[in-house]
Amino acid sequence: MADEVTSQRWLRAITGSAALLAIAFSASALIVHEGQAVLVTRFGRPVRADTGAGLHWKLPWPVDQATWLDMRRRMYEGGHTEMLTRDKKNVIVRTFVIWRIGDPLAFAQSIGAEGDAEGKLDGLLTNAAIGTLGEHDLSAIVSTNPEDLQVDRIESELLAATAPAARSSYGMEIEQIRFERIALPEENVRAVFEQMRAEGEREASRIRSEAELEAARVRAEGAEQEARIRGQSAAEVAKVYADAHRVDPDLYRFTRSLESLEKLVSDETTLILRTDAEPFSLLQSQSAK
Repeated sequence: MADEVTSQRWLRAITGSAALLAIAFSASALIVHEGQAVLVTRFGRPVRADTGAGLHWKLPWPVDQATWLDMRRRMYEGGHTEMLTRDKKNVIVRTFVIWRIGDPLAFAQSIGAEGDAEGKLDGLLTNAAIGTLGEHDLSAIVSTNPEDLQVDRIESELLAATAPAARSSYGMEIEQIRFERIALPEENVRAVFEQMRAEGEREASRIRSEAELEAARVRAEGAEQEARIRGQSAAEVAKVYADAHRVDPDLYRFTRSLESLEKLVSDETTLILRTDAEPFSLLQSQSAK
């Protein structure tokens, strides 16, 4: 009987110890998954942030408390903001930002686990955009000439002006800043259209001038080639005449006389010629031979 009582006591002790160990484990163990970080606060003050996936530990409540943070990339779309360019033109821009938590402890200390991170981003982005766009003309973001556009450069300048402050002040890593939309106030639309029309007219004038120069060059080359061909043809004809005169002078004179008659008379011309007159005299002289 005494052995049975002893065994029950040992069983209760073991069960109780296991339960206490399970409770202690549950109160102290922290399991962190990929893409997460756990923020440990001691009496409400952040003391550390565990970012590696796996098992971590803390003191039981109420000494330590744990809050999980999402470390994955996020996208924030800013609002429409009207700004002034260097050439005093108003422009309305809307940007989006790709960001993530880079330093969980700094993030929690400056913003809080559930703080207004996007509000901080919006303030940083607005200030950077006002300063950056103020150093560029409107044509850098709105132009019909691709050589004037500098959107990629402006986006890089926005990132350079925003990322260091976000990292040092809020523990946030900004990876990309892009323009989502660029618009103009109604009063600026007409001015932009006039600018685009003027640029189009200049481009059209340039194209017309180049076309006229090209046409003149082609005409000049054509005239030069025609003159060269005519000269070559005349030389060949002269050579043919010279060869014909050398072979048979009488036949040459006869054909030349016929050519002269062909130029002088038409289909309605009537001529009465003596047989002993040129060019028929040649025929008589040939028959006499």
